[in-house]
Amino acid sequence: MTRLVIQKNLALNTKLRQLSFILIGLSTASLVAAAPADKKLSYDSPACQISNAWCVGNVPDTSREYRQNELLLLYDTAQSARFAEDILQRYRLTQKRTDELFAIRTKMLTVATNGQDPKSLVDTINKKEDKVEANLSRLFFTAALSSANSSTPVGYPLDLTGIAQAHQFTKGAGVKIGMIDTPIDILHRSLDNSRVRRVELIPAGDRNNQKHGTAIAGVLIGQNPRIGIAPEAALYAVSAFSADPQNPNDRSSTAGLVAKALDLCIQEKVDVLNLSFAGKSDPLVNKMIQKAVDNNIIVVASAGNGGPKAEPAYPAAFANVLAVTAVDEQESLFGRANRGSYIDVAAPGVNIFTTSPAGTFDLATGTSVATAHVSGLIALLLSVNRRGVTPSLLEQTAIDLGLQGRDNDYGYGLVNVDRALTALRTVR
Repeated sequence: MTRLVIQKNLALNTKLRQLSFILIGLSTASLVAAAPADKKLSYDSPACQISNAWCVGNVPDTSREYRQNELLLLYDTAQSARFAEDILQRYRLTQKRTDELFAIRTKMLTVATNGQDPKSLVDTINKKEDKVEANLSRLFFTAALSSANSSTPVGYPLDLTGIAQAHQFTKGAGVKIGMIDTPIDILHRSLDNSRVRRVELIPAGDRNNQKHGTAIAGVLIGQNPRIGIAPEAALYAVSAFSADPQNPNDRSSTAGLVAKALDLCIQEKVDVLNLSFAGKSDPLVNKMIQKAVDNNIIVVASAGNGGPKAEPAYPAAFANVLAVTAVDEQESLFGRANRGSYIDVAAPGVNIFTTSPAGTFDLATGTSVATAHVSGLIALLLSVNRRGVTPSLLEQTAIDLGLQGRDNDYGYGLVNVDRALTALRTVR
């Protein structure tokens, strides 16, 4: 009996070793491609022991499109307080928060549905009421970041798009960048807090809560010469995203908070708006983004990290937004990036050296950091000539990648500041 047990154990161990060799022998690219789009991948996953390329950050649960016991009520600011009270009573709702969206002269109430289905309520209210509009409290997620050990040169992003050379002429002085993200570590030594104004719609929270926003802020205006794209630009940082205590790598916000953050950026008159997050299309958020565009704000957003088969990510897929995908130092597409006809341009977004909370530094991967690269590049251009800087300028001067001409992977290609500056010299 003892000999039989030993033989079975030996056979099992042999099979496990064979399986291990098979896994290690597979190409990393095929492993990543095989990962289902709706599965969460975390950069502290055991899969990182196989290859750093597995460490591509968590993918949000796309089945959660909106908060289940919450919705938004929108109505003209001229309406009385009694008007809102009547609506709340009529539909058995409880007020949670009141905001005003000055750009569209709208009061916004965030309300609890008290167990009622929010989707049915939205349909009912919008059919029966002509002076109030109901909106789902849709969820948006930061385009996930990851950390990984890598031999990639930390300075490659600046060289890949010509930023290092452009810094001889401009570093973004006189331009204001708006950023809607998680809170940031305002005390980080590489973030010149004299250039940063922070507005918190949600509490700053702990180090984990500040991770995404701090990384994005570093790419935008970091003072470290290997990190910041527009180190002399001003940053208006609005905190609207926070980490989920149950899943610390999942950072989300709602349509109401995003709309309020957009309104603040419009009132602040930012020049370029960085939106390193993604979600479903939302009528309120789309309306606020259009208002930003109408106010001559260039809006830049993450294409998303859902993978090749993911649905279009918003706000990037909105018509007037510059949608950014990510490439690595070899100009190869980031494997987890969304694809689609809405993709406009590509930028460095794999193993990007950037700032991290508590005065530290880290490597980050995702369309989030690629988006920040493009927003910073636009700030450089605006500081030279405000008249000719448009999303189409970046598209027309991009370096074509992938299939000839515009394609669904790289859009128009890799942004290039030198070509854009050359084109700007002809604009008067």
